[in-house]
Amino acid sequence: MNKHFLKQVTLRFRRFTRKAYAAFASMHKQVSIGHVSRAIADMEMLKAGKAVATTILMVVSSQVLLAEDEPPEGALDPALLQLQEVQVVSERSQFQSEHFRLVANLTQDEIRLLPMKTASDLLKYLPGIDLRERGASGVQADLTMRGGTGRQVKILLNGVDITDPQTDHYSMDLPVDAEMIERIEVLQGTNYALDAFSGAINIITKQAPAASADTRYDMSYSLAAGEYGYVNPRFSALVSKAEWYMNAGASYNRSSGYMSNTDYKIANAYVQTAWRGLSFQTGAQYKDAGANSFYTVKYPNQFDQTRTLISSLSYTHNWGGWNMQGNVYYRAHFDRFHTYRDNVDMDGNPAPEWYKGPNVTWTHTSGAHLQASWNNTWTKTTAGIDVRDEKIESSSLGNHNRLNIRYFAEERLYWRTLSAAVGASGTWNSQFGHDWAVGANIGYEPLKDLALFLNFNRAIRIPTYTDLYYHTATQSADENTRPEKALQLELSLRYNYKHLYFSASGFYRWGRDIIDWVKDPAPEVTVWQSTNHSKVDAAGCEGTIGLQGYNWIRRVELSYSFTDVRADAGNLLSLYALDYLRHKAALRIEHKIYKGFGATWCLRFEKREGEYTSMEGTVEQYKPVVLLDGSLYWANSLLKVSVDARNMTNARYVDIGGVVQPQHWVSTKVTFNLTN
Repeated sequence: MNKHFLKQVTLRFRRFTRKAYAAFASMHKQVSIGHVSRAIADMEMLKAGKAVATTILMVVSSQVLLAEDEPPEGALDPALLQLQEVQVVSERSQFQSEHFRLVANLTQDEIRLLPMKTASDLLKYLPGIDLRERGASGVQADLTMRGGTGRQVKILLNGVDITDPQTDHYSMDLPVDAEMIERIEVLQGTNYALDAFSGAINIITKQAPAASADTRYDMSYSLAAGEYGYVNPRFSALVSKAEWYMNAGASYNRSSGYMSNTDYKIANAYVQTAWRGLSFQTGAQYKDAGANSFYTVKYPNQFDQTRTLISSLSYTHNWGGWNMQGNVYYRAHFDRFHTYRDNVDMDGNPAPEWYKGPNVTWTHTSGAHLQASWNNTWTKTTAGIDVRDEKIESSSLGNHNRLNIRYFAEERLYWRTLSAAVGASGTWNSQFGHDWAVGANIGYEPLKDLALFLNFNRAIRIPTYTDLYYHTATQSADENTRPEKALQLELSLRYNYKHLYFSASGFYRWGRDIIDWVKDPAPEVTVWQSTNHSKVDAAGCEGTIGLQGYNWIRRVELSYSFTDVRADAGNLLSLYALDYLRHKAALRIEHKIYKGFGATWCLRFEKREGEYTSMEGTVEQYKPVVLLDGSLYWANSLLKVSVDARNMTNARYVDIGGVVQPQHWVSTKVTFNLTN
């Protein structure tokens, strides 16, 4: 028996079926697909939008090896084209084919081992990402990339655009808990195809495993508690049968705060269900949070209440060489912001007479996306249209409505180890008129495990409603603010060989009419004004090297990013454009200890450029900071117990403005899992 089952045997399959007597089903084993045969995979990715494997080297003893067939000569065997029936867990990037650019991924296996609390917390551990928080647990998080501003990053949930049209401060108001996420895709840099200015994040929730005639479920319940009155119960369930599945979850997260007026309450509920090519998702979030000095240290007793609703319906269909994708979506966001919480200041004194109560804002975003693709062996032609309506009703911003229509086309070429794409898009906005974007991308694989990418793109960004209409005692917007424009050139490479992976990239972005909030540094000047810089250029490099897949050392990853931004702001203070992360280095280690025990460590060094006004009222330079997060856990198939610690170096630091972050945060979490 040992001689038979420990022997490494090559098994090759060209057709698959879900019958009970099928080869995979009869093994009563979980089958992992190790590698994809290039020629057939390219064809199937083009046809079905998924990574499909034709040759598999599999060992019954659960060992997985890699094999690759030589591409067939001439036309493809029609029998091979039946492979579109296979369901593969790991789909290709939903952003854009990885033939053309570097796309970073954070997978479910990595997510469950990180010392995190929310979906926004996960992004802190990704190279090149600058996630700046005004409150803990994602109370308010601004996501920036490559020296850009938060408004320049596009946020997607399962490929659906949920970016907030009012302000980037609310784009990360996600009703999805970290444990429900399958993976996070990160696209750094300008991209005309996604209308992304400095980058994009696509958060993908869990989907069902391979279809089964039996009902399958994966249920999880957890309870976490820790310092500062932190309590976080959560429940999720993934149920599937045949070609249908449902992923649902709910959670409640609260804390009394790590200093005065930093308490919060957050409740999430989310449901996603799919059948064949049809998928529906809906989610809601309730959030109340103390907003100590969120927008100015002059008013530390601020308070913010937000409510978020997200819904979308998507459909994908393939026939022959054609693929069609479409979705319709709706997002509603409510915000009630109090400059004086309970109408008193931090000392309990009544609010001044000029204060007329909270700012109340409703935003309604609805849209539709439709694209069609035609594929043959060497090319793929894509064309589509996006329609997006953005409506706002606000006591501080006024009532406004605008329509945005974007149409695009792209041609891709695949020839041996060379891939190329060229495309363009036009955008018409009812407020700003017409503009355009264009891009050219080349991918080349000189060696089996090495890929090189060259990208050139032009992108535009429409101002948010806050950029145009926000007027308070401390901020004054300009209604004549124009859209931003940027050109970016990027060269990158990716290398993967067995347990080793490596990636590196360099970029230069020419920005024009970049939108920022600026003010004179004189103490008597308290009002920030929005403006279009004539130019803001950014250059930088990023690199990641890691080892994974060993028995005791699951992962060791070291990453570094450098960014330099040049602008003509003179001696003015910049709230966003010149306030950026110059250096970021991160070391992540995941390892076993003994039997079910293990640990994860995340060490980060960050050096930020720019100035801010401290809580004491003085203008300060951002100081370098070293942060260490850790998680120590024990787990078996049913139970996991972990102790998570944030900021173990006990550093006192600020991410944005004068908002001080917690110096330490320790919590304990117990998770029960039930799976069949």
